[in-house]
Amino acid sequence: MDVVMQVLVLIWIVLLVVALQWVRVAGRGASIATWLGLTAVSWWAEFAIAFVALHAILFSVGREAAVVALIVTVAIMTLTPVAWAYGLGHWNRDRSAHS
Repeated sequence: MDVVMQVLVLIWIVLLVVALQWVRVAGRGASIATWLGLTAVSWWAEFAIAFVALHAILFSVGREAAVVALIVTVAIMTLTPVAWAYGLGHWNRDRSAHS
């Protein structure tokens, strides 16, 4: 189990580095502080929703369904920084093209 956790943490770090590179390359007004703020608020909301949903699934459907829901939740929370970086980069490119 320790090896699996280490691999997951490594994958998460690589995704964060990729997301930070997209923000930096997108540049032109896309600050890392904006990306970090949006990511933090999104993670907070995702955690709150997932906490309630996972417990509801666990007690109504069962353990196997809760494990599947947990895996989906981890995937969504892992991709959140990348999605915000892509969105900010796209928004800044559109904004700079119209200026």
